[in-house]
Amino acid sequence: MRRAAGGFCCALALSACGTLQPVYPLPVAPVPANWPAAAENRAEAQVGWQRFFVDPGLRAAITLALANNRDLRAAAANAQAARAQYRIQDAARLPTVQLQGGSSRQRVWGGDAELGADSVSHSLGLGVSAFELDLFGRVRSLSDAQWQRYLASEAGAQAVRVSLIAETANAYLALAADRSQLAASRETLASAERSLGLTRERLRLGAASGLELRAMETVCLQARADAARYAGQAARGAQALQLLAGVELTEAQLPPALAERSYTLDSLPLDAPASALLRRPDVRQAESLLRAANADIGAARAALLPKLGLSASVGWSDLTLGGLLGAPARALSLALDVGMPLLDGGAAAAGVDQAQALRLAAQAGYEKAVQTGFGEVAEALLLRQAILDEKLARQASLASAEAALRLAEGRYRLGLDGYLSLLEAQRATQATRQQWISVRLEEASNMVAQYRALGGGVDG
Repeated sequence: MRRAAGGFCCALALSACGTLQPVYPLPVAPVPANWPAAAENRAEAQVGWQRFFVDPGLRAAITLALANNRDLRAAAANAQAARAQYRIQDAARLPTVQLQGGSSRQRVWGGDAELGADSVSHSLGLGVSAFELDLFGRVRSLSDAQWQRYLASEAGAQAVRVSLIAETANAYLALAADRSQLAASRETLASAERSLGLTRERLRLGAASGLELRAMETVCLQARADAARYAGQAARGAQALQLLAGVELTEAQLPPALAERSYTLDSLPLDAPASALLRRPDVRQAESLLRAANADIGAARAALLPKLGLSASVGWSDLTLGGLLGAPARALSLALDVGMPLLDGGAAAAGVDQAQALRLAAQAGYEKAVQTGFGEVAEALLLRQAILDEKLARQASLASAEAALRLAEGRYRLGLDGYLSLLEAQRATQATRQQWISVRLEEASNMVAQYRALGGGVDG
């Protein structure tokens, strides 16, 4: 028994040998070494989403989405299932030991009914069956591949999380912008109604024509239609935000009009492209899939070589016959099975070719993920300065348009200018307000795009 046990331990030691996996080719990021010039002199800090989004209402909406969104729950469950699958695969590297036992009783008669005997047997043992001795690392390679697929699933769940944070932030900001547009359209409507009332009074006094009245009515009706359109957009935006949050939101949880304040930090940490992009979950997911494909090559190569199987059992049995106590017996067995494909139509060799081709495809997917990430970050950075310049110009333009409108209303009221000057001032002011709100939304959305492009800040 000691010899058999020693042989069993040696077999287990042999199963812990190395693998036939090729050396993992650490991919070189196919992107420039530096960011565009617009990315210089940026802050260096550890920033998570709760610090990056500084507006309390926006943080509260994101918290609700992370707690209740069904897509995120599904992604987390899929990651847990992938981890369980890895544990199932990894268990094949160790033998499965089963406890086996039994008891039976049998009555045997001869020619004379009085000459009968009872046969009673008991057995108890431990057994190992069909355990593969992993001499060439096939099972270990399969386990390594499954572990990398689990890591890819974890990264995929993180990508869903970052995407959900960004989508919730964009929906929140878009709703705030719609409400700002609604407020601006109502302000324009109020101004048009004041002008319409003044025109009616001037018409009654004979100081205005019917043409002026119709023109003012047209402006008023258009402003009313704009207000109705933005009210509808705001309602749809509120519904979209609630779907992302996963719960019904109260009015207090919905954003007010887009305020003249910061909703996010002004900058994010920005290292060299090669290191910054590795924080992106989709890049980490692609790299894990590449590592899994590399491990699959080792399993495919090992399938070309002999496969050794181990079966072993040790136990005790007792037999009592005719009331006579038999001596307990001990049993020990150890068997090795060897198998190797000889004629398989080239299936095993084709498996190696397939695994190598899939690794090339996985490497291309990794490189594309890196390139996509670089493009998204660079685009957001380059757009940032243009947005800031446009914001300053729009702010000055709005101040000028509002001053011109006040002046036009006063001159029309005094009869110094005709209605055309007032109409032009109203249209210009309305358009400028809409552009001002749009550029403020674009500024906030640009920072959200940077957060998303960099993989969720630092810790997502």
